Amino acid sequence: MKKFNIAVSLLAMLALQAGAPETGFSQDKIPDAVAEIFDNRCAFSGCHVANSPDTDLDLTEKAAFGALVNQKSVDLEDMFLVQPGDYKKSYLFWKLMGIDGIKGDRMPPKGDQPLSKKQLQTIAKWIKSLPKSTNIQPRQRQTKPSFPGLSTGSLQTAQTVNTGSFSYRIAHRWMGRIDAGFGQFFGLDAGAHVLTEFSFPLSDRLSFTAGRSGSNATFVFNGKWKILQQATAPISMALVAGVDWITLRQISDPNNPAQLLSRASSQRFAWYGQLAIERQLSRKLAVLFNPGLLLNGNVTLANEDAVVCLAFAGKFNLSRRVSVFFEMAPVVAGSNTVLPVGGTAIKIGQPRIYDAFTFGLEHSIGGHVFHLYATNSLGLTPSQVMSGGNLDFLNGGLRLGFNIYRAMRLGW
Repeated sequence: MKKFNIAVSLLAMLALQAGAPETGFSQDKIPDAVAEIFDNRCAFSGCHVANSPDTDLDLTEKAAFGALVNQKSVDLEDMFLVQPGDYKKSYLFWKLMGIDGIKGDRMPPKGDQPLSKKQLQTIAKWIKSLPKSTNIQPRQRQTKPSFPGLSTGSLQTAQTVNTGSFSYRIAHRWMGRIDAGFGQFFGLDAGAHVLTEFSFPLSDRLSFTAGRSGSNATFVFNGKWKILQQATAPISMALVAGVDWITLRQISDPNNPAQLLSRASSQRFAWYGQLAIERQLSRKLAVLFNPGLLLNGNVTLANEDAVVCLAFAGKFNLSRRVSVFFEMAPVVAGSNTVLPVGGTAIKIGQPRIYDAFTFGLEHSIGGHVFHLYATNSLGLTPSQVMSGGNLDFLNGGLRLGFNIYRAMRLGW
């Protein structure tokens, strides 16, 4: 009741201060003053932006007018997001005020400061200025991204970084096995391999990633181009191309084992290309197909075979934010000369390569994605993932790992 009374009081105050309908606002697009509020507080990576709009609502300057005015709310279908001429009957304003009756949290979400009184007045005046006869065609609903992160646990998705922002990822994989038990804290006592990387947008559909993995002191550089954007059709597609540069000093030259391999040697550069295809099968179920080609992936061998990997993944949504997923990366060619991170497994006296396998949980909110998973592979970079795993997951050979993706706005 207290929350409701506060909201009613603030609405009354705004009504007094908003005054007569404004005539200085544009009647066919979002006015600059309102667009600035949306840009600063709503339309940023992972939230209400074109590539991955939260709740199917794009609040960028080009799209916001058509997405809001005379458009039905997804939460309360008997209300319009913006009711022309009446901000008190506009669900957008209810969400910004946190009025009793809304679904979910007040916007901006918890942890962010609510809009100021001046910002709320600006939005109220704009809504009040709109003629009640304003007619906007019903918009086509966009399909939300099947996979919100730039990767699943290990595989590349079709998502790129939104312009005006960048993405930071840290990935962590423990070397110990889960079945080591409580004595080794389920493998966590054995140390870990870590990857940290940054991804930046070059355009709406093109992004660049640079990072470093502790495995063999490997630097990661790749580009991703989204060639098909998921919109009303539930499919997206992207091309990924890049190189992993292994800089660990203590690696012998395969052509001259008595010498250390120069850091500038071409043998240290693993080149790869991948295709990421996402398909939303239903509201709950999505799949990812991630075929790839790896050249020069084994730094310890000269003239090794090219590796062809036909990776795939599936995801099931438990709720709007939480999903379970699995992924597998079968090596269909070149497995005789690959070198998994951590070394090749030996079984019955013979070397054995296992296809990389991962399953776990995904949680996404506001552009931030968290994965917690179990896997048989220590590979964190694309070339490492395509080189397979060194544990037999069918016999319980799994280790724990996690990813954290953090979307942040560029400050320039």
